[in-house]
Amino acid sequence: MTIRFEENVSPENAQFVCQWSNSLGKSFQEQWMGPMIPFPLTIQVLQDLEGIFSIFEGQEFVGVIQKIRQEDSNLHIGRFFINPQKQGQGLGRQALRKFVSLVFENRDIDSISLNVFEANQRAQNLYQKEGFEIVQIVEEPVRKYIMKKRR
Repeated sequence: MTIRFEENVSPENAQFVCQWSNSLGKSFQEQWMGPMIPFPLTIQVLQDLEGIFSIFEGQEFVGVIQKIRQEDSNLHIGRFFINPQKQGQGLGRQALRKFVSLVFENRDIDSISLNVFEANQRAQNLYQKEGFEIVQIVEEPVRKYIMKKRR
């Protein structure tokens, strides 16, 4: 399994993400995109995101992940989404592991953080297995954890 990343997302692949996400509904979209992105998700909204990367397994587009912001030596990532039909095959783990490795190639980055809703147990388990630890609990508007992995 060869995972690779490309900066940005093509209109064709953005359409796939919109179909995958929109078919799962508004509350699902809020889990992976946050509450600031209007539902239904559109190609334009996806393409306008700065720091968005397309994830490929070989030549097949399988998902997206975003570098959201850098604060001092921490990079906050998110909007990590794998094609629902491809979940459970280890792609998410491989993609996250490789993305983290690529981020840490930048010596100015000492840690990576992300948010995960309490209800998203599957994602929490993945992040913990990949070395992320809960560093903060946010209660409102929906209980979520801020998780961090250090170099």
